[in-house]
Amino acid sequence: MSTLDPPTGDDASFSPDDPELASMLEELDVNRRDEIVEKARESLEETLKGMNLTPAEEHALGDELRQLRELGQKLDENTVEIAAFGMVSRGKSSVLNALLGHEVFKVGTTHGTTVSRTSQRWEHSATSQHPGLEGARLVLVDTPGIDEVGGEVRESLAREVARHADLILFIVSSDMQRCEIEALSQLRQVQKPIILVFNQIDRYPETDRDQIYEKIKDERIRNLIRPEDVVMTAARPDPYKVKLQLPDGTTTIQWERPAPVIEPLKLRILDVLEREGKALVALNTLLLAGDLHEEIVAHKLRIRDDAANRLIWNFALAKGAAVALNPIPIADMAGGLAVDVGMIVALSKVYGIPLTKKTASSLVKDMMLALGALGAVEIVTRLVAGGVKSSLAGLSILSGGLAIPLTALGYGAIGLAQGATASTTSYVLGHGAKHYLKQGCQWGPRGIKTVIHQILAEAKTDSVIDRLREDLKQRVTG
Repeated sequence: MSTLDPPTGDDASFSPDDPELASMLEELDVNRRDEIVEKARESLEETLKGMNLTPAEEHALGDELRQLRELGQKLDENTVEIAAFGMVSRGKSSVLNALLGHEVFKVGTTHGTTVSRTSQRWEHSATSQHPGLEGARLVLVDTPGIDEVGGEVRESLAREVARHADLILFIVSSDMQRCEIEALSQLRQVQKPIILVFNQIDRYPETDRDQIYEKIKDERIRNLIRPEDVVMTAARPDPYKVKLQLPDGTTTIQWERPAPVIEPLKLRILDVLEREGKALVALNTLLLAGDLHEEIVAHKLRIRDDAANRLIWNFALAKGAAVALNPIPIADMAGGLAVDVGMIVALSKVYGIPLTKKTASSLVKDMMLALGALGAVEIVTRLVAGGVKSSLAGLSILSGGLAIPLTALGYGAIGLAQGATASTTSYVLGHGAKHYLKQGCQWGPRGIKTVIHQILAEAKTDSVIDRLREDLKQRVTG
């Protein structure tokens, strides 16, 4: 499926590996960019419509759905997020302040001054003069240092910001360390344009600065960053002393800070955005929508699986209790079948594929045949044990109640054994039906017999049968 094709259901997703992603950014005219934005908007709408969520699922998935809806707003407003990354004390906040032309983002000498994600709109008059930026809403985003001690949460936050960003500024202030190259490589995997900013160049003599600049562009990052995307800045030059003469003829010393060197970065950012413009926002929105779609589908399946597992367990116990307490074998079998059919109908509603009682009954019979020996054991056990239960009940009546203690003991033991068998069978049938429904009413390449026997084997391995027996005993005798 093309990256721009709308999804067709729960299993549909956006493909970040589609070769169109590379070519679209290279050969797009303005009309094509607008077309991509429209297709992106249509894809988002189709994704939201195709979720098929219950009210409970919508509540549980509220955060993911909110993010997905916000992507539509981002497209409507043509919002471009430009995020700064780097190790602490590299001047990320200073670079963003220099772009803004005034201090908004917090800067300081403290190690790791930025402790959370902060953002600010960048009002730049030049955007209206560039064909790809008409009406664009540029937003600058500051992030914590990716190497902050004990900063696992901060690093996770930085990764999340990178996921939403349309353009990444990776800030360094000297030759790159190994951890910086590794971080740059990881950020490259999010498939966003990256500009490598060599900041604080005012702290180096010109010769040293040029050597570092050339070394930064060597083979270590050649496959990560294009040479033209490496720029030099001095976002917040160190102040220097100035001797001033006062009107009365005396002199004083003051500190002055030189104007920032930021124009090369401004021009590079505008060049990237002009070249990729609306298409960049649209494609990045689709990529993020694809990630969110996968998360929503996975979360939805977990919610439905949890609900299905609870339903199967309760139906299995209900069937076991009904069988254990019923002295009439034919009624046992008819009631057990009704419980299994009801369970599968209920499961089909959980997965949004409602089945009729007739279809569910046919599915139960197919699974019982696939179950083979265990299914036969259940039927024989229930017929024989049911006959014994009936005889014991008759003995109680004929003895005028004198044999009740004896018959109750035998009846209870046989009933519990029979009920445990029925519960186990129902448990296996329920999980078989769950697999069938999750596969879109198909058994998959393994086939019905393999699936059913694997579920039975797993139940034995996980001691599910023992837990069913104990829960059933409490329900029957409690």
